[in-house]
Amino acid sequence: MKHEEIDLSKRSFMKIAATLGATAALCPLSSLMLPDSALAEPMVPLRLFNPHTGETYSVELFSGSQWNKSGLLVCDWMMRDWRQKQVVNCDRKLYAALYVIQRKFNVSSPIAINSGFRSNATNRMLRGNSIARNGGRVTAESPAVNSQHLYAKAVDFSIPGVPVPVVSRYVKSLNIGGLGVYSTFTHMDTGRIRQWGRPI
Repeated sequence: MKHEEIDLSKRSFMKIAATLGATAALCPLSSLMLPDSALAEPMVPLRLFNPHTGETYSVELFSGSQWNKSGLLVCDWMMRDWRQKQVVNCDRKLYAALYVIQRKFNVSSPIAINSGFRSNATNRMLRGNSIARNGGRVTAESPAVNSQHLYAKAVDFSIPGVPVPVVSRYVKSLNIGGLGVYSTFTHMDTGRIRQWGRPI
């Protein structure tokens, strides 16, 4: 599926590094620094898909200029550790960033959430599987022992029809935290600024 990118550069959205700070928890729309033209348009739902469970939701993320609490609950559910059946409150900055990314690439298909919150048990299992696949070696693609997923501050995702390097370059421009570039998905977290994985 082809996608048509919308101009969400510094000129229109401004650098989101400052936009997804503390104010995002209180007034997400103002913190996103949406241009007047975008604010004048109806807010669109955040569309999410979990390829592991087959669930798809269109989430009304905002109520007026505030977070929609019911929508946040749905997002937390979609980001849950489905293996261990654990749901936690994830960093709201991730949801704001996903919303901006969805608007940027203007696709109708939902964002695929490959991994959100992880329990210690799930992270150990995924790390062990990765090391085993690589002949006992820890690689850049092996889940970190102290992964931001453990703290509900990370998401691995992909956008149908948009190449991973294209998505990853835009995530890097947002400058909100860590960026991991993998063959089939992008890792985004709200930890310290850093980058690993494949070149973009």
